[in-house]
Amino acid sequence: MKKQIIENIMTNYNKKRLKAAKDAEVRQEELYERVPNFENTDKQIKLLSIKLSKLILSNNENMNKEVIKLRENIENFKREKKEMLKKYSIPENFLEYDYECKKCNDTGYTTDGKRCKCFNKQIINYLYKMSNIVHMLNKENFDNFDINVFSNEPYNNEIYTPKQNMYNILETCEDFCNNFDRVNMNLLFYGGTGLGKTFMCNCIAKALIDSEKTVLYQTAFNLFEILENHKFNRVNETEENRINYNLMFESELLIIDDLGTEFNNSFTNAELFNIINERLISDKKTIISTNLSLEQLAETYSDRIMSRVFNNYIAHKFYGKDLRWEAR
Repeated sequence: MKKQIIENIMTNYNKKRLKAAKDAEVRQEELYERVPNFENTDKQIKLLSIKLSKLILSNNENMNKEVIKLRENIENFKREKKEMLKKYSIPENFLEYDYECKKCNDTGYTTDGKRCKCFNKQIINYLYKMSNIVHMLNKENFDNFDINVFSNEPYNNEIYTPKQNMYNILETCEDFCNNFDRVNMNLLFYGGTGLGKTFMCNCIAKALIDSEKTVLYQTAFNLFEILENHKFNRVNETEENRINYNLMFESELLIIDDLGTEFNNSFTNAELFNIINERLISDKKTIISTNLSLEQLAETYSDRIMSRVFNNYIAHKFYGKDLRWEAR
């Protein structure tokens, strides 16, 4: 999928360069009409430049004097052009290509062969759009994460206070992001509503997208709706649905939020197993968030699914008071 993103960006760069060339041609025609003899001077420079190139390629031993003369003539015509532009108050760079990015001239790469910042920015913009949560990531990210909203008072029979527990979860999540390419890790977030599970998923999503990782976020309900459309409605399947279906298997990180809220049946169990299993086989990472307890998960989903999850996912329990209720 990232290969397709790169191809799309390079296509856009080609369109930008073609537009810059076309705009320059239009300005050139305007200039030829506005400034007398400018077109002829331009043609003389081109003809002399071609003659100079041929002369140099001929490698004639007696060409030095002629080369010098040709170069002098070219410079004289260039000076004439400058004087014409000055006379009509036209900037010297009027005929230059007006590229959107002046650092790479809309090629995507700087003169040292490195990827331009504008290229990286476009990749990240594409990844944000593909993630399905672009509108959330500006406010739900590690920079805005406030550990102090969690209580430091003991909670039920838990070993850690909600705040201490969240410190542990935060450490795991930051490690997940920082070592994404080096450590094979999947995460399971479980616990009641309003305890920060989705917020933490979004924090991870933003951090990874900013480092150019492909991330797909889907609620369980939407995920299975996409699967149903792909399996049973191929004729009328939209391009968006097809892309999202492919991303379930190809994205470097898949986030399945609110698992357990979907209508559960043999189809959803089979498809969930397929996704989890295929991503494990291909070393693609997955985060699952659910309001169900571990016991409820085991009762709801097949043994094959839970075996894959319990053996390959790091589980973190979220507990404490509902933060959304507290915020009221």
